[in-house]
Amino acid sequence: MVEVVRRKRKSPILTPSSIPCLKSLPTLNVTQGCALGCTYCYIQGYAHYPGADRVILFDNTAELVEEELSRKRRPPTRVYFSPSSDAFQYLPEVQTVTAATMEVLLNAGVEVSFLTKGFISERFLHLFAKAPELVFAQIGIATLDTGVWKRFEPRTAPPQKRIEYLRALHDIGVATTARLDPLFPDMSDTDENLIPLLELLRDAGVRRAAASYLFLRPNCSDAVIRQVNAVDGLRAALSTWAYERFDDGCGGGRMMCREDRARRFARLAVLGRDFGICITACRCKNPTLARTVCGIAGPSVPKAQSAEAQRLFGFADNG
Repeated sequence: MVEVVRRKRKSPILTPSSIPCLKSLPTLNVTQGCALGCTYCYIQGYAHYPGADRVILFDNTAELVEEELSRKRRPPTRVYFSPSSDAFQYLPEVQTVTAATMEVLLNAGVEVSFLTKGFISERFLHLFAKAPELVFAQIGIATLDTGVWKRFEPRTAPPQKRIEYLRALHDIGVATTARLDPLFPDMSDTDENLIPLLELLRDAGVRRAAASYLFLRPNCSDAVIRQVNAVDGLRAALSTWAYERFDDGCGGGRMMCREDRARRFARLAVLGRDFGICITACRCKNPTLARTVCGIAGPSVPKAQSAEAQRLFGFADNG
């Protein structure tokens, strides 16, 4: 049972992310903490993390966004809903605040982008259908295996539901991208796992996907290792991983060596092409391997608009 604690946010809400590819965009979190309970989630190490069974909901989010927009001569081009607290958690209270906030933004002509493994109800499809050109959706899905899903992502939407969301979003004209993250080496990046997944993604209208392999922050590595006890070979592999720095502003974690990741990403790219899907590595966690940003928040904002965002919000260009 997850406890929902309602609070009023007092600080500015449209704030920049430390992630390089998001610095020119205002980002927001509807909650502090997340009810989805992914074992590998990095937010468990945040100083303000309220705990696995507690979510702090900022129920005045929509009002604050509307107020901040009214004070600007020009609104931002796009606002990104940060996945560090999934905007589509299954909790009804969270869904209500997310929908109200997105409606404020879309009514103001502001693009909305998000990454989710949560639940996209009909209310959001109706909302997005009014202005699909303003919405950029990225759905996280790395496997169709229900055993892996239940073990590592126990309160997220089932994999088949996420495929349905991608198809429904595509059908109403929303730009959709899949995020194969996290992939587990020799477990979820095998042909047996990926070929049926890519086939369904293709049929759902997906043409682009970003990929990243599992990494272990110090705060959650023990929990992940406990979960892989039953997986032959994976526990031993994790014990050999060394700590690596990610891109500036993203910290770091224990992960596969660069050479192994490079080989696996190259194979993913080839496999993706067989299904008409361009698969690229997440640059933030693979700065020495990826040449372009992964499009976590949609296409890059044009430089003229980024310059305006920098002037209005004090953000750097995400080029």
